[in-house]
Amino acid sequence: MKRSILLLAALFLVGCASNPTPNSDEQASLNPARDFRPAKGDPGPDDVARFLAGRPVKNGAALAQWQQTSGDYHTLALNFDFEWRKFAAKRTTRQAIYYKDTLKPLLGSPSTIFYPFGGPDILYVSSMFPNASTYVLVGLESVGSVPQLPGENPNRLVDRLASVMDEPLRRGYFITKEMRVAPPVTPILLTSLGLMGARVDSVQSIDAGGYPGVEIRYKAANGGYKKVIYVSGNLSNSGFNGSFQSWLASYSGSTAYFKAASYLMHDPAFSQVRNWVLSNCRAVLQDDSGIPFRYYDSSQWNATLLGTYDRPIPLFAQWKQSDLAAAYDAIGGRGEEVPFGSGYHLKIRDANLQVFKRK
Repeated sequence: MKRSILLLAALFLVGCASNPTPNSDEQASLNPARDFRPAKGDPGPDDVARFLAGRPVKNGAALAQWQQTSGDYHTLALNFDFEWRKFAAKRTTRQAIYYKDTLKPLLGSPSTIFYPFGGPDILYVSSMFPNASTYVLVGLESVGSVPQLPGENPNRLVDRLASVMDEPLRRGYFITKEMRVAPPVTPILLTSLGLMGARVDSVQSIDAGGYPGVEIRYKAANGGYKKVIYVSGNLSNSGFNGSFQSWLASYSGSTAYFKAASYLMHDPAFSQVRNWVLSNCRAVLQDDSGIPFRYYDSSQWNATLLGTYDRPIPLFAQWKQSDLAAAYDAIGGRGEEVPFGSGYHLKIRDANLQVFKRK
């Protein structure tokens, strides 16, 4: 029902704005009759990303033909366009401004971001750290590969991607149970990059200390050349082995990011990756689901508390941190406001972030 309402809203908006006048920094809303045009040649990875995201391809005759003629594809593309503009683009813009105004003075401009438990969340880590050039994401989801399109019916894949992307676009994070039946990560990353207006230059499989991974190089909409690396690896103590740690050593000195991390770093079964971050990272940005506050030795770390903290959402009530609450109380109960929902705290008034910078 929810997606049906969004689809109707998207169709209504397009019908009322067939000749929109976009702002100078904003593209016009998607109009299938106007935007989906013939193309020639074979599609590259950028065209696949654009197709999955409901954006007009630049190359690939068969993909362009499908975009022009499939009414079901038009509906899916309009839904993506609506959710992007209504929810995600607004959040990513606020995050980029927040980085410039608040986080950059605290963290500087880190070039590499290590995002444990990040899964395929390139959309929000790149908006939170827009100046970085490398994003290293780790999750349990399978890597997959670039889809061979159009195939028999590409709408099936696009529909599955629309389902798994619904919560991230609307609320800012992936749902774990939905990821268990989602397409592999590579198509999700490509969809995200397509929505972001990035140009995908290459997609390459990698070996990360025995774990499979993918490296995608792309040019961001703002012009910067970047790469996202995703590794399908087990970060518990049983999986955070020497080979993977040796591979990860090349990213020592990076800034770590934790968001909606299921409070796994509170669990003794994840002590090794927690200790690696505390020993090897130059800085950490996290919400309260990241590394427990008590592990940041004040003789080694400068801490800045942002937003407010009372308790976790009921699902994770057991991980309440009395010392973190006391630290917020010591600064009057609230730091500088976080102007967007963060992690599991979707309301601005409940959002919290902590910045830790090594002394």
